[in-house]
This record gives sequence, structure tokens and C-alpha cells, in this order.
Amino acid sequence: MDKFELKLDQAARAAWMSYVGGLTQDEIAGQLGVSRPGVQRLLALARQEGMIKVHIDHPISSCMALGRTLKEQYGLAFCDVVPAASPGTESATYYLGVAAAERIGRLVERSDPLTLSLGSGRSVRAAVEALDRMECPQHRFVSLVGNVARDGSANRYDAVMLLADKVGGQRFLLPAPVVAESLAEKDALLAQRLFQAIAEVAKASEAAFIGVGRIDRRATLFQDHFISESELEELLGLEAVGELLGWPLNSRGEVIDCSITRRVTSLPLEHFGKHLMVAIAGGSDKAPAIHAALKGGWLKGLITDEAAARKIVDQLAAF
Repeated sequence: MDKFELKLDQAARAAWMSYVGGLTQDEIAGQLGVSRPGVQRLLALARQEGMIKVHIDHPISSCMALGRTLKEQYGLAFCDVVPAASPGTESATYYLGVAAAERIGRLVERSDPLTLSLGSGRSVRAAVEALDRMECPQHRFVSLVGNVARDGSANRYDAVMLLADKVGGQRFLLPAPVVAESLAEKDALLAQRLFQAIAEVAKASEAAFIGVGRIDRRATLFQDHFISESELEELLGLEAVGELLGWPLNSRGEVIDCSITRRVTSLPLEHFGKHLMVAIAGGSDKAPAIHAALKGGWLKGLITDEAAARKIVDQLAAF
């Protein structure tokens, strides 16, 4: 048994003691001979590896009502609304990830070959982390967003590699920044045979699960150096409220035409008209961006939380 398998074994023991035995973390630490933070890390690993299964045998009526309203208002195939957690906490992302993993799992567990596209972001990554391991080498997984920042660092929230590792499928990464430095650089990237081959795989995908980005100083695009401060100011000046796959949207859900948009390397959103495009995003601070994506008609499915859904539904009621 290698070191990782030993760690998994210990994580399973910790999870059993906590969720079945009802022991406190201090009690588990004493029995396993580790520190309390060590127990927390083991429980986090157990959740990440899909060891812990929770079934709540009662629908949450308020969440269902919010989901039904958004589904009907925007013609969605489905809208899953999870209970709200404290803003900014790890639980908030984890709840979204668990709900999204159930949807992704229904597609991945089938025997017919599947091509599935993924965006990036905390919630998309959390969904893949919550997904069960399975053996499905017949599937292909492709990234829809460039996975390289301008400083050369990798996108820390890219989930394609992790998903392919979990299910044994093929992986296709987009070797580009989200926003090119210049039009000439974008044209050169798009002309590459490798880039075109990956784009063709993405166009063939049956479904896409993506994040929804906000546009402010806490935006992932800005924090992870995919856009500069001057580019962020440009977007704010044009009243951008969110982004999908790097494409900035105004409050009406329209893609904003600007110098940044002309250098985005992701496939245009129009290419996904026939796809099941599902957004995974929550939190009241992302509600304007999610609402814009819905208004623009870009989404066919939504996995969100009570805080974001409530804010959007309240806005609908105000008009």
C-alpha cells in the first residue's frame, strides 16, 4: 500500500468515526494519533475523494420554489438551488459542487462515448472534486478557457485534468491565455493546428459546465492575472457585470464589444447554442452576473444557491 492509499485509508477511518460514530474531532485525533487540524484535512480528503455520501430525504421547499421560478422564467432545462451557506465560506462552494457533481455524474456514468466541456473556477473545480471515481475511458473532456495566465502560471481552477484522472478519459487543454496580449497574438494562436484541433473537440461536446465570473476587483480574471488593472477599469467603465468563459456581459446579458473582447481566445458563446450549457455559481455577489447570463439566453441549465436565486427572483418581482 503506497503513501496515498494509506492516507485514503486514514481519511476513511476519520470519516467513519465522525459521520457514523458521532465522535468529535478531538476524539478522532486521539484515536488516530494526529492533530485536530490533521483530522480536518483527513475529512476534507474524504469529501474530495467522494467517500462521504449524504442523502437528505426531504425537498427544501423554498429552494425548489426559487428553482422553479427561474426555470420557467428563462426556459431552462433545469435549475437546481442549494441551501445558502455563510458568504465566502468553503461550505458555499462545496454545496454547489455536490449538486453539480450529481448532474455531471449522470452524463459521465453512461456507456456511450461522451464529449464534455468544462470552464474553470472554484465551483467547477469543486464539482469535479465531489464526483465519484469511475472507469470511463470512452469519454473526452475539453477545456473551454485558456489555462495559462500572462505571467506563465497555470490556471489553478482548471478541472479537466482532475476529471480525466478520476474517470480515465481523454483530456484536451486549451494552450492559451484567456485574453491575448494583442490581436496579432490571438490570430497567431487561433491559426495553430493544435488550437484548432482542440476547438473542434469543444464544438463536438454534448454539454458544458462553466463558472460565472463577476467583474470587480475581486474578479478571478483580475486576481489570477488574466486581465490587467487597466483592462479591468475598461470593463467597469463599460458597465460589465459578469463574464462567461472570459466574454464580458452587460446587465442585459449582451457581450460587450471592446478591446478586451476582441482578444478573448475562448470559443464565441454563440457556438454553444445547441449544447447543454450549465452554469455553476452562487452567492449574492454573483447574482448580477448570473442574472445577466440568464437574460442573454446563454444558459440551458443553472446550479446556484439560495442567496443568488433569491436576489434574482426579487428583482423579477420588482418589475
